[in-house]
Amino acid sequence: MNPQNEDRRQESQRFQLKVLVNIAGGLPLVLLIGAYVRGELGFNPVEAALQKTGQIAVVFLVLSLAVTPLRKVFHIPLMGFLRKPLGLYAAFYAASHFLIFAWWDYGLDFGLIWQEIVAKPFIIIGLVALLTLLALSATSFRDVQRKMGKAWVRLHRLTYLAGILVIAHFLLAVKGNLLTLQGDYAFPLILGGVLLVLLALRLPFVKRLL
Repeated sequence: MNPQNEDRRQESQRFQLKVLVNIAGGLPLVLLIGAYVRGELGFNPVEAALQKTGQIAVVFLVLSLAVTPLRKVFHIPLMGFLRKPLGLYAAFYAASHFLIFAWWDYGLDFGLIWQEIVAKPFIIIGLVALLTLLALSATSFRDVQRKMGKAWVRLHRLTYLAGILVIAHFLLAVKGNLLTLQGDYAFPLILGGVLLVLLALRLPFVKRLL
């Protein structure tokens, strides 16, 4: 195949993927805003919006973490292009999740916010995860990568730490009893299981086996 034709084909595929991932990233926000405008978020729209944005953030984060293992296992180099935009959308929805909590729910009343954090320490776990995601997002651009060098690689290994913190925050935020699984724990446990599999795929002996 002509190298120029191959380059054009890959460029076209990257463009199509870029369009699809941006549609997938923006659609949940459009649907959420539409549901709010139509009054479909129930009697407590703040809580509903908190839950939705938190769930969406976790899904995008897990998807971004799945890109590299799947790319290596199935030998699809083009998949690597998806990791950055999926991670950025995860950070965006995580930040939206926190803003809904701090601004919409508590009106940026830092006294009340601190009281809530003291009463519910899992919020701290979520905040640490958010700050980690924001740091990863801010350093995900090529110019920053070149300037940071090896430090960039070390920093971006924290992505899995962010994933663990987000899953822990999600599980602890569910109303119920985690020990007896009385509550809506199915979704966070499934995502946690997927994250464990992705972590296992990074182990050297698992890589060799695959």
